[in-house]
Amino acid sequence: MNSYSIFLRDRAQAHEDHPRLLAYEIPDQLAAQTLVSGIAASYREHGFNPATRVHWFRDGDSIHEIYAWPHP
Repeated sequence: MNSYSIFLRDRAQAHEDHPRLLAYEIPDQLAAQTLVSGIAASYREHGFNPATRVHWFRDGDSIHEIYAWPHP
């Protein structure tokens, strides 16, 4: 049985910094994706990139990517 984790990274530092672990041992993909979507949607400016399956949101001057791993 797979478990899922949620990661967050600042887009400006995507190549310089490792993503931050926000949650782990989430029992199923739907639960992980629901959390990711809910966190992103809690910010006024947010969206989803269907090509990479990554959600994003703006916090101040920074744009962050948030995603569940492993990707489906």
